[in-house]
Formats: sequence, structure tokens, C-alpha cells
Amino acid sequence: MNPSTPAAPAPDTDAHIRQTLQDTHPLQRVGRWALILGFAGLLVWAALAPMDEGVPTEGLVTLDTKRKTIQHLQGGIVRDVRVQEGQQVKEGEVVMTLEQAMPRAQLESVRQHYLALRAAESRLQSERLNLPQVRWHADLLAAQNDPLTQPHLQVQTQLFQSRRSALEANLRGLADNQAGLRAQLDGNARMLVQRKRQSALLQEEVSNIADLVKEGYAPRARLNELERNLAEVASVIADLDSTGVRLSRSIDELNQRTQQVRFEYLKELDNQLADIRREVQADAEKLTAVTQDMERTDIKAPATGQVVALSVQTVGAVVGPGQRLMDIVPERSPLVIEARIPVHVIDRVKAGLLADVRFSAFAHSPQLVTEAQVMSVSKDLISEPETRQSYFLARLVLTPEGLRSLGARALQSGMQAEVVIRTGERSLLTYLAYPLVRRLSQSMKEE
Repeated sequence: MNPSTPAAPAPDTDAHIRQTLQDTHPLQRVGRWALILGFAGLLVWAALAPMDEGVPTEGLVTLDTKRKTIQHLQGGIVRDVRVQEGQQVKEGEVVMTLEQAMPRAQLESVRQHYLALRAAESRLQSERLNLPQVRWHADLLAAQNDPLTQPHLQVQTQLFQSRRSALEANLRGLADNQAGLRAQLDGNARMLVQRKRQSALLQEEVSNIADLVKEGYAPRARLNELERNLAEVASVIADLDSTGVRLSRSIDELNQRTQQVRFEYLKELDNQLADIRREVQADAEKLTAVTQDMERTDIKAPATGQVVALSVQTVGAVVGPGQRLMDIVPERSPLVIEARIPVHVIDRVKAGLLADVRFSAFAHSPQLVTEAQVMSVSKDLISEPETRQSYFLARLVLTPEGLRSLGARALQSGMQAEVVIRTGERSLLTYLAYPLVRRLSQSMKEE
């Protein structure tokens, strides 16, 4: 036997192998079909089964109205601090006072100047309306018992009376002159009537004598005498006419002078009133400003809540303009969740969408998921120079169902939250294929 020639297999072994292959062939076929059907079912499920799609982000529980920071516009010296850190205060309660010496001095100075202008305005207005006495402005009536106000009223009252007396004296003199001239004019008119009557009688007598002289029954000397008398009367009548014209002209001039005096008097009043009113308006604005400065020395709480971040507690400390003195955390202010939305997904987030929220503070209930709703999304990008991060700010509020799911748990401002904003549904197949489709679409673009 040649050693290099392999030995032929035993007939029993070959038969066993063939029998084994025949026995396993149906199992392989069943297995292949099972794999094919399972994979097909998985594809169908991946293509058809809906899955929630969302935008995950971090959130922070905060007050809807934020903290209210207390500052002072001008600053000053602290006179009294009436609150402590963590103290509850009510809206309008005085929490701190500043020294009032300088604001009070400024207020009194502006106020006295304002009242002096108001007194002058009241006097001028009363003169303009030709009132028998000064009608004071309401601000003066309110302060008439103030010893510093009385001098203003007295000065303007005296000035009103003296100016009224001077005007009346001037007008009275003009009226007296007019009355005298009118009396002369009346006398002149009566004399003129008498002289004209005398002239008519002389004219008649001259006519009669002239006829007698022509017939020789009367001497011519008598006619000449009558004619001389008639000429004298005519001369007197002419003088009386001239005097009447002169007196009438003088009366008219005095009347015009009276009107001119009144016109100039009123014009002067109008000019002074216009100037005074401009000054009053300017001083009224100053008075309002310094009054507010005085009132602001009592620093009041802008809302009911708790005092936090009290930065000034020393009496006599100097407070700068706009310096932060303390914050008030409003009481019963609704809580909202502020979530930072990445820039690349902002197109998928809008108001009205629901969100799932988990609060890390509830460590004993890690499975707790509460429902919230997006109230608003910022219209513009927000950037933080410190971190150089940019984002859009979404504000969410818990839905009634979300509040019920909290149970006895209470939210507090400052809690961290994990937020997933539901943006829709898509299948698992779409989710898995999206990166590949996106990469293919980018790779097929022409450079």
C-alpha cells in the first residue's frame, strides 16, 4: 500500500454526514425565514412606530416678575436703615431714609420763589380782569398761613392797590378835563344859539329899516348902526363856531388819550403776565422735581416681599447715585422656568408647545416628570459677554396637570431643571437615517 495515497472514508461515516445534512436543512431554512421576517418586522416598526421628538435643554426656575432692585437716583447720606436681611416688608413701607437737610433747603428755596411768582401772577391777572381785589391762586390759598408766604401776599396786595390808585387817578384827571371841556362846549353852544337868534332879529330889523330909509321915513344912521350890530353878532357867531370846533377836538383828544392809557396799561399787564407765566411754568417743574427729591429721601419697598442682598446697613454711609441698596423678592409672584434654546434648533421651538420637565432638586423622585408649556420665546438672540454664549430664551409655565403631578412638592426660585420641549413625532427609521441623509446631501454639493 502506498503511504501517500489517502485512505478512503468508511462507508458508515459518509452515510452519517449525509443523514446529518438532510436533518439540519429544514432548520436552516426556518431560521433564515425567521431572521428575514424579524428584520422586516423591525424595519416596518422602525418606519411606522411614532416616537416623540424634542429639544433638550437646561432650565432654571425663576420668579415671573424677577427681583425688584431698590436704588436711589441722586444718592445721599444714610439716616436710618429700618429693615434687616430676610425681613418681610409690605409695598410702600419705608425701608431706609436719607438725610433731608439739603433736599429740604432746595425745596424751600424753590417753593418760595414759586409762590412769589404765583403771587405776582395773581395780582397781574386780577388787574387784567379789573377785579376790586387780588384773587389768589389755589397754591397761595393753601399756603396762606405759612409765615414765609405772608410777605409775598402783602407786597403784591400793596402793589395792586398802588397801581390801581395810580391808574384811577390818571383816568380821573382825564375824565375831569373832559368834563370841563364838555361844560365849556355846552356853554358855547348855548351862546351860539342866542347869538344866532340875535342875528336873526337884527337881520329882520335891518330889512325893515332899509325899506323905511328908501322911502325917507327913517334916518340912514339908524340903518348903519343896525348893520354894524349885525356884523358884530356875525363875528361873535364865527368865534363861537370856532371855539366849539376846538373844544370838540380837545374832547376827542382826551378821549383818545384815555383809551391809549387803558390800552398801554393792559398791554403792559399782558407782557408781564406772559413773562411771569413762563417763569411760573419753569418753577413749577423745578418744584415738582425737588419735591420728588425730598420724597425720595424716604426709600420705600416697591412690592410686598422679602428683603435680600441688603448692601447698606450703616447709618451715615454715603450712597452713590444709582447704587444698589437691596432687592425685594416679591411675594406670591408666579414661578416660571427659563430655558436656554440653542441657536441651531430655534426654528423648532415656538410658544404653545408642551415640554417634559425634571427637577434635580427632587432627588428622591428621579422618575418624576412634570408637564409644562412654552409661554414665549425671545424674538432676538441673547448673548452673554462673560461666557460668550448665545441662545434664545424660552419661558415655560407648568400646566394644571403638571402642578397636580407635583403633589405636595413646592417649587422654589433657583431650582435647576432638565427640559425637553416636544417638537413633534418621527419614526426610529427617520431618526437613524437622518445623519446619513444629511451627510450625503452635503457631500453631493458642488464646491
